Amino acid sequence: MKAPEVSREGTHAHDSAVRRRDAARSEQLRRSEVRARAHGIRDERSATSDLAAANQELAAREAWVRWVERGY
Repeated sequence: MKAPEVSREGTHAHDSAVRRRDAARSEQLRRSEVRARAHGIRDERSATSDLAAANQELAAREAWVRWVERGY
């Protein structure tokens, strides 16, 4: 038997998760812009690495919001 899903939208946990996701989205956009302006192997390598980390952070934050919204 599966436990019922209880949405937690509007709770402190949900609001916090959404704020963190939005911050991660902003950081990912910023890193993407930095990567687009990077010149030279050293700058490009560093910017690419930073963008990959920002992409991973955003994916994790999006997953967390979905988890909280489902009420697990």
